[in-house]
Amino acid sequence: MRTSASETGVARDWLHRLAPTYKLWVLPVFLLQAVFFWFVSQHRLIDADEGFYTLAARLVLQHKVPYLDFFYQQAPLLPYAYAAWLKLTGTSWFAARAFSGLLVAALGAAIFEHVCHETGKWLAGTFAVIVFASSSSVFGWLPIAKPFGLATLFLFLAYAVLARLSISSAGWLVALVGVAFGLSADTRSYVIGLAPVFLWWVWRVGQEGRGFRLLWFIGGLIIGLAPCIAFFVASPDVFLFNNLGYHGLRTNNGLIGAWRNKAKVLYLLFAGPDTGFQCSIVAALCAVLLPWRRFRTNASLLAFLVALVLGGICVLPTPTAMQYFSMLMPFLIVAAVCLVSEYFARLRSVRTLALAGAVCAVLLAGFLAFGVRSFNWYLYTGGKVPGIFEQRNAQNWTLEQVTAVSAAIDQLTTPGEPVLSFWPGYIFASSADPYPDFENQFGMGVSSYLSSEKRQKYHVISESEIHSTLALHRVRIAVVGNQGQFIGGADYPGSIGLLEANGYRVVRRMNETLIFQCCASIQ
Repeated sequence: MRTSASETGVARDWLHRLAPTYKLWVLPVFLLQAVFFWFVSQHRLIDADEGFYTLAARLVLQHKVPYLDFFYQQAPLLPYAYAAWLKLTGTSWFAARAFSGLLVAALGAAIFEHVCHETGKWLAGTFAVIVFASSSSVFGWLPIAKPFGLATLFLFLAYAVLARLSISSAGWLVALVGVAFGLSADTRSYVIGLAPVFLWWVWRVGQEGRGFRLLWFIGGLIIGLAPCIAFFVASPDVFLFNNLGYHGLRTNNGLIGAWRNKAKVLYLLFAGPDTGFQCSIVAALCAVLLPWRRFRTNASLLAFLVALVLGGICVLPTPTAMQYFSMLMPFLIVAAVCLVSEYFARLRSVRTLALAGAVCAVLLAGFLAFGVRSFNWYLYTGGKVPGIFEQRNAQNWTLEQVTAVSAAIDQLTTPGEPVLSFWPGYIFASSADPYPDFENQFGMGVSSYLSSEKRQKYHVISESEIHSTLALHRVRIAVVGNQGQFIGGADYPGSIGLLEANGYRVVRRMNETLIFQCCASIQ
């Protein structure tokens, strides 16, 4: 028995009566996500790169400047954002991660508001948030102390405002798009590659006032990029080395290369055990439904374009890493949910509506099941998580374990005493200071390509200088553990042997982390 179109309309009218109230739900949605992502942030196993990011934030708190006072191979905004937070909360891994969780909760709330606005349906916004929170690309990489959460939040805010621009929009709104976009690039530099997409979209809003809109956007972009501009003006050579030169030297394949690695990462992105099913589903929905859009889908098209172009940009750095593509998922989710919502709005048969709903329910169930498995990996077992080479090593990467090592360092040192830690994360939450020019473990990897003058200018220490430091006992305490830049590359035993050969002895053993002390000072 076929249900009439009028009966279908009654169901839709009931949903639409609830739609105007969606703005009242933005705050509750944020709070619910804040609880969830706070939990994730406190239990997600530490990523090795978080060590130098968090230490950079602490150094900023100590009035040191990235690039000029210590080596920092990323865009400059992140350590300042985290430093401002840590100024209020105190310096700890738990506080830094809580800030990361709040950033992702704010992003989720923005997604909810935007999808509700574009579709007119609170149910679509709710589905978007559920998919967002259960995505392994999201909970695996955004709620940690790395640039992805902050950069994606700024980029999404820029996109959301841009998608709503019209001929009658005030100039300051266009400038706001530029500011948010610039701040995203200040956090993750390659985001600037999206500039042609943003410029084109500002241009296509309409012919009337087109030139003024472009000027407003460019003006806002310049304001947003002020941190990068200031650092470049302060020292162009140092800024370019940290943001480009280092990345060209870190592998034998140059700045852009290693195409076999890139092909493997793309395969894993769509077919791998971590993100494969989830990424394939949202990308396929976009690809299938986008050509059929009819109504309010400009936002879907723009979201898909941002994800597509950003995905192409993420392939370029060498080596390419899966985590880079975490920034795509919010935009793919928005595009997919808005397109599916529009598809449902066009259906006239209840039978077809029920069938489409069943298909979506099955896809959502699969998406959630896939997320649950990855959730266990990222928060507990370490399986398939980059940097956790064996599951037994997961215990070394908890916030509690790393905090305990920092506390042990404090027991063995005086405040401000330099410590040679082969992974900077141990220094972050301690009162000790990093050994000069070894604030970042990655600098040593390119030191052989630099002259002594360049190393001094870029604040990069060489392996031979570390040998000399230990031989002359210039530092009393050294720490070896987790994934750091060890002597001889990733040679953990080699670093231990070097310390022992120069008279250092283990005074604390905490799982696989060893704290060494110079023999002359051992009581």
